[in-house]
Amino acid sequence: MLSITYRFHVLPRHHDHFRHAYQAARATLQQALGLVSHELNDPRSRRDPFILRLSWDSQASFDRFTHSWVGVWMINGMGLSRHDFFAPIDTPFNPPKPARHTSKGAS
Repeated sequence: MLSITYRFHVLPRHHDHFRHAYQAARATLQQALGLVSHELNDPRSRRDPFILRLSWDSQASFDRFTHSWVGVWMINGMGLSRHDFFAPIDTPFNPPKPARHTSKGAS
């Protein structure tokens, strides 16, 4: 499985518009051939990015998606340059589960 993660730094005043754009694309994303799952995680604080994760059954499915209207919309409508779209921040194959961090801050 190919898992792709994007980080979108969106100004706080545009958060609702960004969420709405993702919600508008959800039904179409659910019909994308080869897309196993997708999720948009809200920022933890006003300065943190939105995290979009897309999991594909193969690289070929992702390549096919990038030539669909939804793929083109993501490139253009979400403000991604073609380079950013094809070079996301993280593309692990069968990603390992994250380790729990239990470090304590200095008092």
